Amino acid sequence: AGHRGARTDRARMAAPPPPPQWQPQQEGVQQILQLLTEYRMPGVDQQQMYQRLQQCAKIPDFNNYLAFILTQGEGTQDEIRQTAGLLLKNNLKTGWQSTEPAHQAYIQRALLPALGHPNRFLRHTVGTALSMITRAVGPRGWPGLYTTLAQILEQPPDAHHVDGALDCVYKACEELNGRLDEQVQGMPEGSAAGLLISRLLPLMANPDVGIRRTALGSVNLMVPSWPNTHAAAMDTYLQGLFQLANDGDNGVRKHVCSGIVSLLYRAPEKLVPNIRDVITYMIEMTNFGDEDVALESCEFWAAFCEADLDRDTVEVLREFTPKLIPMLLTNMAYAEDDEEVLNAEDDEANAGRADRDQDIKPSFRGQKDKGSGLGEGAGGEQGGDDDEYYDDDDEEAAQWNLRKSSANGLDVMSNLFGDELLPMILPVVEQRLRDANWRLRESAILALGAVAEGCSGGLAQYVPQLIEFLVPSLDDARPMVRSIACWTLSRFSRWVVQMTFAPHPGDPAPPTAEQGKGFVNNILGGLLRRVVDHNKHVQAAACGALATFTQEIGEDVAPWLGPTVQALAQAIATYQRKNMRSVYDAVATLCESAGECVRTADVARALLPPLLQKWEAGGDAQPDLYNLLECVTSVVMGVGLGAQEYAAPMFARALQLARHQLALREQAKANPDSDVPYEPDHVVAALDLLSGVADGMGAACEALIAANAPALREVMIASVSDPYSPGIRRSAFALVGDVAKSGAGSHVAQSLPQIFECAAANLQPKMVQAYNMSVCNNACWSAGEIALAFPPETVAPYVPALCGAFVQVLNMTMINRSLGENAAIALGRFAARCPEQLASGFGELCGAWCGALRRLRDGQEKEQAFAGLVRLVQLNPQGAVGDQMVSMMNAIASWQFVRDQTLHANLLQLMQGYEQMLGAEQWAQLANALGPAVQRKLGNFANINQKR
Repeated sequence: AGHRGARTDRARMAAPPPPPQWQPQQEGVQQILQLLTEYRMPGVDQQQMYQRLQQCAKIPDFNNYLAFILTQGEGTQDEIRQTAGLLLKNNLKTGWQSTEPAHQAYIQRALLPALGHPNRFLRHTVGTALSMITRAVGPRGWPGLYTTLAQILEQPPDAHHVDGALDCVYKACEELNGRLDEQVQGMPEGSAAGLLISRLLPLMANPDVGIRRTALGSVNLMVPSWPNTHAAAMDTYLQGLFQLANDGDNGVRKHVCSGIVSLLYRAPEKLVPNIRDVITYMIEMTNFGDEDVALESCEFWAAFCEADLDRDTVEVLREFTPKLIPMLLTNMAYAEDDEEVLNAEDDEANAGRADRDQDIKPSFRGQKDKGSGLGEGAGGEQGGDDDEYYDDDDEEAAQWNLRKSSANGLDVMSNLFGDELLPMILPVVEQRLRDANWRLRESAILALGAVAEGCSGGLAQYVPQLIEFLVPSLDDARPMVRSIACWTLSRFSRWVVQMTFAPHPGDPAPPTAEQGKGFVNNILGGLLRRVVDHNKHVQAAACGALATFTQEIGEDVAPWLGPTVQALAQAIATYQRKNMRSVYDAVATLCESAGECVRTADVARALLPPLLQKWEAGGDAQPDLYNLLECVTSVVMGVGLGAQEYAAPMFARALQLARHQLALREQAKANPDSDVPYEPDHVVAALDLLSGVADGMGAACEALIAANAPALREVMIASVSDPYSPGIRRSAFALVGDVAKSGAGSHVAQSLPQIFECAAANLQPKMVQAYNMSVCNNACWSAGEIALAFPPETVAPYVPALCGAFVQVLNMTMINRSLGENAAIALGRFAARCPEQLASGFGELCGAWCGALRRLRDGQEKEQAFAGLVRLVQLNPQGAVGDQMVSMMNAIASWQFVRDQTLHANLLQLMQGYEQMLGAEQWAQLANALGPAVQRKLGNFANINQKR
């Protein structure tokens, strides 16, 4: 009652006057117009202008001026206004959340009415800027935008408004792909997708080609997030697609094909009744003269094979393969004017020409999470198959095209139909391999690589001959043939490894071992020649193929390790900037895959000097420092103690780099308007290298850490508490864990209060988000490593806060699996060290904990976690009685093999103890709740290790 009264009293108070709305100053408008005019002048120093604009972006109301010039700058050249809009877009993309609310409100008010501007380029620029705001705030952050757009589409004031609204809808759908079905309180029809779909579907039949094209494209983008509340509207959408199938506009046809592909993933059952007609249509469109239409339709074949279709429907495609396969093979040949070919041929004619800055693609950082994620101890995100048909790292090559889509379709189809496709493929391939036209030879080699895995059984008899043909192709006069030969040979690497080496150490070698070693000699020798090729395109392809081959061959690379390392060292010393990332990746893959055979001083002496020379020559400000240090870290971790002679200067320099950049961070924070060259990525790279030295050298790095302890503690605390960068926090927690694991944790012991405080803070519910997930993983892992490394009395004060955070994570619904596993392991380690502090609450944490424990892979980490479980049961056996008992028994039944015999005996004793405690009747009830499969596993638990 008191609260209600308080609110009523406040309601009677006079409301404060609203703050005055922002108004532009004419002088400010003129200054920015002058800057934009200079920016567009031919011959201007673009770098200098960009820096000036970056400085302006730090002015709080700079974006307001840009919005004013874009939307109300009448009398100003349209090109200048559009430039203002594009700069506004870039600023909003990264800076909306840090914009003052009053300025946000002004920008929104200015942009929305301008969707109907008479100039098409300006209203589309407005739509682009609006889409950046939707990207930043999500569907719930600005619901009024969607109601306004829906109103315009339903009752359009004029054609300009319809075009502007549709353009904005399309761009917002691109930015919010998969999120538009989020329920928004108070929004008509429940969600932005529901609100817009019902307005867009009628526009798919509009006589204006631009309207129906954009409306269809927008609906296509909403198919992945189609709201369940509008399921019936999907039939209307499908009918609309069919009615537009033969539209006279190629853009509409392209969207029809795209829509059909989207339906295959979202609602394949809608296409099943007409699947023969759909397949026939898509074949026609793949053969269509327009390349964009052909590309969109070609995506259908991989999507069809991957869709959730019943077997009878899938079998329908088999009828069409005699027509489809030759078409895909035809599309796999390079066109005469293909830009990728022109660039490679230009490289061939101008070998050694220096790279230009614009040739360098931006790189995307991988995330290295510690803990149970991808293997015991440590892991990282591995690349998937998304770039399978990207022949190198060229920006041009990274453009998806009909050739790559056709190869991908053939690849996926071969995995579905297998060897039965070979009679349709091999005659064409055999003919093309002998053709004088290199483009046809190249497409034949691509086709062999595409089906290498799906048709492996049928190709097995031909592989020796194919390798005999492909290895000489590595020396072809044409760079594209050399490149594709590298890739295709790498696709046969698994087959070659299987015929050459025993599947497990100690097993007998296969009977084909001698022949296989000859193939490895030829393939590796050829790839290493191409690694040092004079053509940049070929270099990149060879490095990618070598990485694939060395990953597959693993430790068996030992006999070929010397020449492999020599070739990579030569590449490091001679490659220009553009391909350095390719060789870094090949070096890192070798060091991560080759196991013990690279743990030598010889490998370290071959690889580290040229890498460290790159660091020395380029300094700490070089643009590719992150990639370079990432490679150095992989080498250090791979060679282990082999890097000992380089460890001290590397460690000192990495520590200095981290301290310098963290100092710049503080300068930037104190002077936000200054142009401080702070690079968060460089902090990450330095932390990862420090971590790599500790991990690779183990106990041998103790003296190194002792000598640098004050600076190391300073860097650790500043990094785990970084308020801005999840990447820095992630790498900092990894460093903390690796130092503790190395046995040198005593030198950072005085920093444990701050480290544990930050770890607990990063595990709070508001921080357990996708953007921070790798931080959460590493916070759990490092805390668990500290628990193992320090005596119980050292970690005991931190048990309540940290273990409370672990339990909170385990109780979350839909939690990231890797995080749940890391939290379970860390909780087990603390329970083993400080069981008395957790025993009283065992009943509350047992169920969720055991649910995560059962998902762990057998190994040391799982054993450590279960050791903690045993200790809590010993202190508080009643804690698991009740519903938690089912979870605990399921967790115990998850073991395949328990290496620790003491743990095995304790778990047996635990089960026997509960059987006696519960009595026959309750034990029988528990057995019924567990089910027959778990009963069998538990009944055989005593003998679980005998089969090993």
